[in-house]
Amino acid sequence: MTPTASAEDLDLHVWDSVYRPQSRFDEVTLQVVGGVLPAGLAISGSALVGRPTATGPYAFDIEVGHRKERRRRSFAGTVGEIKRDLSVSLSLDATTPLTVTARELDRIARLGANAALVVLCYISDPTSTTFRRVSDERIEAVFALAKSRGVRITLVKPHIATEKDGDGFYRANYVPSSLDDFFVNWGAQLTHFAQLCADNDVEYLSVTCEQPYQTAAEHYARWVPMLAQLRAAQPGVKLTAAFTTLELFLLYTYWLPQKTPHMAQLLDVFGINSWIRLTDKIYTPEAPNITVDELVAGWRGAGGLTDDHLGKLETVCDQLQIPFLITEVGMQPRVDGLALQEGSSPPTGDPDHEVQALLYSSVLRAPLQSRWCTGASIWHMRAPFAFGDVYHDTLFPGERVLMDAITQSPALASKTF
Repeated sequence: MTPTASAEDLDLHVWDSVYRPQSRFDEVTLQVVGGVLPAGLAISGSALVGRPTATGPYAFDIEVGHRKERRRRSFAGTVGEIKRDLSVSLSLDATTPLTVTARELDRIARLGANAALVVLCYISDPTSTTFRRVSDERIEAVFALAKSRGVRITLVKPHIATEKDGDGFYRANYVPSSLDDFFVNWGAQLTHFAQLCADNDVEYLSVTCEQPYQTAAEHYARWVPMLAQLRAAQPGVKLTAAFTTLELFLLYTYWLPQKTPHMAQLLDVFGINSWIRLTDKIYTPEAPNITVDELVAGWRGAGGLTDDHLGKLETVCDQLQIPFLITEVGMQPRVDGLALQEGSSPPTGDPDHEVQALLYSSVLRAPLQSRWCTGASIWHMRAPFAFGDVYHDTLFPGERVLMDAITQSPALASKTF
């Protein structure tokens, strides 16, 4: 089919979830009257939906019918390679002055990066099902600060936090006193966040973060109506979850091979907090003893210090047929920061930011080159991870790695989707 001169390019990318309404009315009919939809796309109600499954050119016409009216729309373009997003995480709690957040956003803007916004939802104790999120006024203020600096927030990531420990609360220990109450109340929080995402052009909403008890396969039936309700309310917001390496292991080893239903099958993107040990070396800046090449190999299990993290992710995504997003990756800027990445004790070695740059370089060369990876978010602006120094002008080596990557490939920090 030869497209008309007015054919619209849908800016499609392989495996990227698509929701493109074709009318503001609900009572419409759509039908393809010329050409063929890209593989993976379909008509549902008044919208084009699905995930393109292959790159390449497309051209098609649809007829939009509403009552007695009929109009023809033409579309043509090329389904591009998988989209990749590079962001830096910042957190919004109830007390940190917004002047600090403004400085963090200034720093992110200087790099040209996007941002992932962590919003704390407080509980009184590790069994509570009553959530008190950061005030809407503070959340709206952060979006305004980001917009004024040209920083796009691409991911909103609610974190359950205790009043006592804040975001340091180990969410694997969160065991709600009532699962019924948890899913009702958490669903209400997510509904609010989905609306926030829709209002502020946020691409992804994370529905959990490091909560293996709630994401266990046995709770699949509880997630189905909750996520269906979110999609019905905000179909344009893409849903992910910030899984742990334990959750990845269970999916890879048991649940997917055994064809056990799991809430990951309901998502648009598989999120993973990639806290893995790529080397056991303590960095020696005076005689550098860690290379980017060995860290790149470590992502696939070389050296035997971790399993084939990328291989597991790709196998899981092969089965789910969705891409993955690294929702957290980072390290404390100390010479032993990589060696103690998975340890129960935090690093205590001398401060060093060169070793951070090695890790971020490996992220660009390993996961961000995977056929299934749609992005990564660097953890975190604040100490102890200290991605950037918001009170001085000098950029840290890791910041320069990201800034150079975005300068060379601006699509890594696209400002629209």
